[in-house]
Amino acid sequence: MNTAFLRSSGTVPGCVLRPLQPSDLPAVLRLQARAYPPAYHERAEVFATRLALAPGGCWIAERGGEAAGYVIAHPWQDAQPPDLHAPLSMSSAPQGDIAFLHDMAVCPQARGIGLAQGLFRKVRAWAICQELSAIVLVSLPDARAFWQRLGFVDHARTVSAGYGAGACCMRLALSAK
Repeated sequence: MNTAFLRSSGTVPGCVLRPLQPSDLPAVLRLQARAYPPAYHERAEVFATRLALAPGGCWIAERGGEAAGYVIAHPWQDAQPPDLHAPLSMSSAPQGDIAFLHDMAVCPQARGIGLAQGLFRKVRAWAICQELSAIVLVSLPDARAFWQRLGFVDHARTVSAGYGAGACCMRLALSAK
């Protein structure tokens, strides 16, 4: 596996961005609880299956020795996004030619310092190294403008009701440039 994405730009002053480990999942759950309303809280098992499927697409950010943000992404097929709250099976998860950015959260105290962009750059670099053609995600209404600033556009795919009212699928085409 090409590991150039481990060294790729994604630095954020005052923060350490590193590959997510299974031992980080309790911190991920705490961050998730601070970032999202309860209807969006997923179990550790959901994150663990995605981490096992694509460790290179999963990162955690630390600031002052504390978890400040995370991102979870994995390969997928260009079809309907996976359901929220559903663990993936290693044997049945489609390997597809796109990256699905499952979740990204930044604690309120670390917002506005470029942490989300740094985490996203790590996922983008990983997806390019994996020769994936695009990154797809489901955006909640209040995050749509953020993703648009990063170049994502609306992607006509059905989004399950579990993502909530106003959620939409978005896509960013990738190139190795």
